[in-house]
Amino acid sequence: MASADRKPVADDPTELWTQPTRGLMTRVLALLLVGTLLSGCAKQLLSCPRMAKVPEPPAPTQRPAGVLFATDRKPQSDPDPDLTFSSDLNFSDPRVSYGARCKDPGSGNEAQCDEPAWLNQALPASLTKQQFMDAIRAGNSDVLLFVHGFYFSFDESLEMAVRLTERTGLQAIPVAYSWPSLAKLSAYGSDYDRNEWAIDHIQAFIADLVEAIPPGHVLHIVAHSMGNRAVLWALARLTLPQDRLGQLIMIAPDVDTEVFEDLVLRSGPFARRTLYASTQDLALRASGWLRSGTPRAGDARKQFVVFKDMDTIDASPVKAGMIGHSLYDYSQLIFDDVGATLRDKPISERNLTACTVKSIAGYNAEHGTSLPDTVYRLPGK
Repeated sequence: MASADRKPVADDPTELWTQPTRGLMTRVLALLLVGTLLSGCAKQLLSCPRMAKVPEPPAPTQRPAGVLFATDRKPQSDPDPDLTFSSDLNFSDPRVSYGARCKDPGSGNEAQCDEPAWLNQALPASLTKQQFMDAIRAGNSDVLLFVHGFYFSFDESLEMAVRLTERTGLQAIPVAYSWPSLAKLSAYGSDYDRNEWAIDHIQAFIADLVEAIPPGHVLHIVAHSMGNRAVLWALARLTLPQDRLGQLIMIAPDVDTEVFEDLVLRSGPFARRTLYASTQDLALRASGWLRSGTPRAGDARKQFVVFKDMDTIDASPVKAGMIGHSLYDYSQLIFDDVGATLRDKPISERNLTACTVKSIAGYNAEHGTSLPDTVYRLPGK
């Protein structure tokens, strides 16, 4: 039975697995999976007015920037004071390590930062929990927390947190939580278990982070792919104050659709919750197959997840890398819309096309209900 508040629904076709599209191995696997995953054209499940074409906007200049991080990866046994982290689980108490870096989002390398002020206060690369939270307080700013998905290294998670703030144009302190992904294409199953292992740590970290947010400022959370799983389970276990929460943005969530619905409704009093899904995400299609055929919330090839108190954005028309899933290769159109969401810009003032999910509209007409049936489509180029 459909509820009055929520109902998963549907749309259209093609693409595969993985985060940053790296190397020949990924490309070969993508080509192999195209043959096994494509089974004809999916029917169009959205009814949309004619959509205006827009040129691809240029990405903003990305400069070295400071980023704070927390991680439950094991520190590498290196005497270098610029402590780095492996893909191993950290079983030593406290399991979470904290730190600050200056990252060049173009190259991913360490860089020299003169700003911002919170990084320029002689912060060491490795911080205590107290030093980390003091830096959040001293920043006197909103905070953008990024939680990565499958196939991410420690350095890549920090780099992407910086890229998010710069490509969305958000004035906020970038914070990365880096859970111990093995960063191997063949390690999906291991990453799934490691992501689950990290939930308790992410839960405690979010609670501490929210408490440290300065008055008048908020925490935004952006999660990608498998990162959504840990974030949503963590949020469902927390009771957080509404005045400290901004936007919850879930990009291409690798989460079972029914579990996703339940967890989002228990995620806390965010100002807005937004789902970015695509019909072109081969990664999530492969993930659903690996998870015994369970559809993923970010895979809109056969359904769109639509329910009350969450905006669903169809990112299918814009590029997202060879496999439809790479944050590194996302169109600037996606980042522009994520930035507008982070600044709480109304849907009506964004460059989106309101589409109707045919199956929900039909259900409403037949049963006299008014279930949410609108999906907002990003413009094509």
